[in-house]
Amino acid sequence: MTIRPSLAQDRPEWFRMRRALWPDCSPERHLLEIEQLIAGEGRNVVLVAVRDGGGLCGFAELSIRRDHVDGASAVPVAYLEGWYVDADVRRHGVGRRLLQAAEKWAADRGLKELASDAELNNQGSIEAHVSCGFTETCRAVHFIKPIGLHRDDGAMA
Repeated sequence: MTIRPSLAQDRPEWFRMRRALWPDCSPERHLLEIEQLIAGEGRNVVLVAVRDGGGLCGFAELSIRRDHVDGASAVPVAYLEGWYVDADVRRHGVGRRLLQAAEKWAADRGLKELASDAELNNQGSIEAHVSCGFTETCRAVHFIKPIGLHRDDGAMA
């Protein structure tokens, strides 16, 4: 298995793995995010794990965040936006090797920390992060409320 930056021909497999990681995300949203990651060259990278016989079996999407990141000691900070390994090769070091390559990418850019997140109910991801040396810094529930024009009676227009 090798770890390398993604290539144009990797997009179908990358898309497949993103759908497995975030099944509730629409295909259109996945494609938009893929384009955004590709367009941010230099600020973003997608590392892929390539099986010995060919084909991908994992990825790590990284960005450089220049805004506040909970728990980080400084900005900018490297951020692990997405991290996935196919089920048939989990617990064989693929995820750890992706993280090692991610750390090297960040260090080569002078960054001192790698930040990440996981859904509160994704215990497998939380355990994987901890086993690879991450320290939990906080837990949060995020909210959003749509806003718009209100009529005089208080209803939305």
